[in-house]
Amino acid sequence: MKILLISCGDVATEAGLRFAALGHEVTGWRRNSSKLPAPLHGQDVDLQGDEPWPRIDPETRIAVLTPVPASRDVPGYERAYLQVAGKLVAALKEQAPQLERLIYVSSSAVSGGDHGDWVDESTPSEPNRETSVVLARTEQALLDSGLPVTVLRASGIYGPGRNHLITQVRNGTARLPFGSHWTNRIHRDDLARAIVHVAELGDLAEQLYLVTDNEPAQLEDIFTFLAGELDLPIPPAAAEPAARRAADRRIDNSKLLSTGFTLAFPGYREGYRSVLAGESSRHP
Repeated sequence: MKILLISCGDVATEAGLRFAALGHEVTGWRRNSSKLPAPLHGQDVDLQGDEPWPRIDPETRIAVLTPVPASRDVPGYERAYLQVAGKLVAALKEQAPQLERLIYVSSSAVSGGDHGDWVDESTPSEPNRETSVVLARTEQALLDSGLPVTVLRASGIYGPGRNHLITQVRNGTARLPFGSHWTNRIHRDDLARAIVHVAELGDLAEQLYLVTDNEPAQLEDIFTFLAGELDLPIPPAAAEPAARRAADRRIDNSKLLSTGFTLAFPGYREGYRSVLAGESSRHP
């Protein structure tokens, strides 16, 4: 199959390499496509610029959209997500008559739930930040487009080069949360594998899957585990609640697993041990 990766960063590149290993022809769009590894075919495309996009190969069967905002405010998200999605839908309808699936990688920040609630695909969306509202609007615009769309709501992505929690433990800035703080995570490689898996489901693919590992965990437990792996002291407890509190929920991945998907890193322990061992690298 011919596969197009739009905004081809770290996650999409990893998925692209896996598609290519299966014998598919993969094209990646990004500002500087020279950074893409072989055998991916790169095209320099500024998705948010004024220049017209390249024509999409009419034999394209799978398109994968993995936006990254140029700025972390609402206008930045609207340009990178909502506007790019609208332009992509128009281009695919005109230029990709053989399209079988458009896969959009969204975020679990769109999901509702708090106070330790379990959430799944049936849980109503309740984005609690303005930027998350843009993500929800993008999901809906794509699902309403008439194209065969699957949204993958990824939980917190970690993996090679994504060392935020590790860095906090190492430099002594980590604090055990004040009160409950459930966190949900997905290793970069498992998210890439989920993209490939959903593409292979064909007509059986549904519109929405939550992509997370099997083990929601208290942030306190993750910090404690990392401290042990790094042979460092357990971080001290925070004296007060965080000023910007994340949603305290647990995400159920049963729907994705029911399609036959399996995780290489079923929990944070396996995933972070792989990261600390340097078993893979981040794509530039």
